[in-house]
Amino acid sequence: MKLTNLIELLITHKSLKQLYSEQKLNEESEAILIYMKDILHIDSEIFFFEIEDTDDQLEYEVNGANYIQLFPLNHIADLIESDLNLKNSGLSILQMAERLLEYRIKDA
Repeated sequence: MKLTNLIELLITHKSLKQLYSEQKLNEESEAILIYMKDILHIDSEIFFFEIEDTDDQLEYEVNGANYIQLFPLNHIADLIESDLNLKNSGLSILQMAERLLEYRIKDA
């Protein structure tokens, strides 16, 4: 899954609970973290990890693969919905993804 796919899912789902269910994420976890494989880039694959597994590390390695934390899932949903006002901004999904990456790299 790419960041653009996730944004589309977050925009079309009425709740994170529905997304958790569809993506088979652990609803009992304290937080689900979104990581990008290898580098923070628009074309990087994203993966979900439980905070209990990663200890909230910005860089995480598992099975020889390197991951860099983007945002917690609930935080990215808030950024899209209200904090950055991306949802109804008229921006394309790609533009939203670029704004989120820029925010993560420069501001977060």
